[in-house]
Amino acid sequence: MVQTAAEREAKLRALAESEGYDTVDELLQAASFDSVIPGICVHCDYTTEVEPDQRQGWCEACGRSSVQSTLVLAGLI
Repeated sequence: MVQTAAEREAKLRALAESEGYDTVDELLQAASFDSVIPGICVHCDYTTEVEPDQRQGWCEACGRSSVQSTLVLAGLI
């Protein structure tokens, strides 16, 4: 699924908030050093832990392969 920069930023803000970070930068810094990081469904906002390079993880909420990791959403991987 192709997302706009604004859509990706909104997903990253939602992930940061759900994980208890004050900023997206704090989330990205923490995610850069872990083997399992937060991911979010690009369709329904379901969050889960995923591998850093996850691009099409399974969403248990909506049943699609649409979960992306923090680092993929940020364009770092």
